[in-house]
Amino acid sequence: MAVSANTLFHFTSEMNLKSILSSMGFYVQYSDEHFENIIPSSEKYSFAFIPMISFCDLTIVQLSRDSKHTEVFGKYGIGLTKDWGIKNRVSPVIYAHEKSQPSSQLYNLNLLLNFHAKTSREPKKFSAIRKEMIDFFKYIKPYKGRWHKGTKIDDSVDDIIYYNEREWRYSPLVDDYKVLLGATQYNKKLKATFNKKLESELIKFTPDDIKFIVIKEKNEINNFVQEIKKLGLLPEDENKLITKIISFQAINEDY
Repeated sequence: MAVSANTLFHFTSEMNLKSILSSMGFYVQYSDEHFENIIPSSEKYSFAFIPMISFCDLTIVQLSRDSKHTEVFGKYGIGLTKDWGIKNRVSPVIYAHEKSQPSSQLYNLNLLLNFHAKTSREPKKFSAIRKEMIDFFKYIKPYKGRWHKGTKIDDSVDDIIYYNEREWRYSPLVDDYKVLLGATQYNKKLKATFNKKLESELIKFTPDDIKFIVIKEKNEINNFVQEIKKLGLLPEDENKLITKIISFQAINEDY
C-alpha cells in the first residue's frame, strides 16, 4: 500500500463540501494552532490563530480505515491533484517536537531578533526579518500534543500524533494577513473580524483538478449528483465530477 497519496484531501461537513463545490474553491479561515510541545517556555508563541486551508496527504484507504482524520474534520471531502496544490503554494508542514532542531532554532532566532532590534539603527530591516520568521512559523506543527482546535484533551486520553495527518497547508503571505499570537480575548474578536476580510481569498480549482468527491454513504450519491447539476457546468465537466463521487461505505466494502 502506498504511504503517500498523489492527492491532497480536504475533509469537512456535508454542508461545507457542497459549498466548496458550489464556489469551486476554498476560502481561507483562521485556525487555532497550539505550540506548547514545540516552544513550551514561550507563552506568547504557544498559541496562534493562523489563516490557512488544510489538506492531508493520506491515501483514500488510510482515510477510510486507519485514520482519525475524518473523525475530527468530517466524513465528506474533496481530493485534488498535488500538481494543483504545488501550483497554488500548498506546502507540507514541518513536524517538530520540543527537543528538535527547528524548535530550538525558532526560539533562538526570536531571542536574537529581539536583542538586536532594540539596538539596531535599521529597525525596518529587523521588521522584515521578523515577518519572514512568522511566515515560516505558520508551517511548523507539533509532532504530537494534547490540543486540538482550541479544545484541551482530557489527561486520560493519549496525545494526538499530528504527524499521522501528513498535513499540507495553504496560507496567505504575512504581508497580506496577520498571524494572531496569544490566546487573548482581543485576538479572538480579531479572528472573527479577519475571517470576514478573508471572504475574498478564494483559492480556485477546476473539474480537472478534482480526483475524488468523498461522501459517507452510497445512498447519498444521487443527492450529490443533483448538487453537481446545479453548478451550471459544461456537460463534459458535469459528467467528470459525477464519476469522481465515491463513498467510504463502498471503499470499506470493496477494498
